[in-house]
Amino acid sequence: MQSKRTLPTILLASMILVAVSATAAWVAVGGLATATARALERMESALVASKGLADSTASSASELEQVVVAVSGGLGNTADAVTATGDVSANVRKILGFIDFIGSVDDLKKSLETAEQQLAAVASSLDTASTTLEDAGPALHETVLALAAVPDEIDAALADAAAARKRVDHQMWLWRLAVVAGSLAIIGGLWGVRANSRRVDALMAAVATPAAPPVPQA
Repeated sequence: MQSKRTLPTILLASMILVAVSATAAWVAVGGLATATARALERMESALVASKGLADSTASSASELEQVVVAVSGGLGNTADAVTATGDVSANVRKILGFIDFIGSVDDLKKSLETAEQQLAAVASSLDTASTTLEDAGPALHETVLALAAVPDEIDAALADAAAARKRVDHQMWLWRLAVVAGSLAIIGGLWGVRANSRRVDALMAAVATPAAPPVPQA
């Protein structure tokens, strides 16, 4: 008899435990979704800051490319001008060769020749520097293009993060709905078992009760 009374109690306790577990799961799902959403918001803030830095870096790289092109062209022009100056000096020396009977002309010719050698060295250095900058141009241009594409990639990442945040919110309610539905199904099943058990107990009690003896008639 004691076991018959214990079973409904156990089933009732089980239903209470299921309800408590469902409540805990509801709270846990909400906490997880909130933490995930906050993490995505922090990531979005970091991406916004990175986008500003990427924009500034891409702009600086583009300006650097323009400066390099300008300097390369300037060095090439300067080298040409220095070479032309050396050519003028050489022509002057030739002219001075016709009047080399003047003693001071020899000293001037030597000075011009020394200056031409120095100008040739300067022109060579300028040519080398200009060529180096020109060779670096394609790689620098590719770098500028790559940096220019970074802000767009960050914008795409921001859009993905925002979409993920919305999905997390929607998913949270789906998870909670699943928890509630599953818990109600379990509680409903336990309640049915408890009700059947009580009906069975009632029937068993009715069967076990002896019939009352007939009352003798006077």
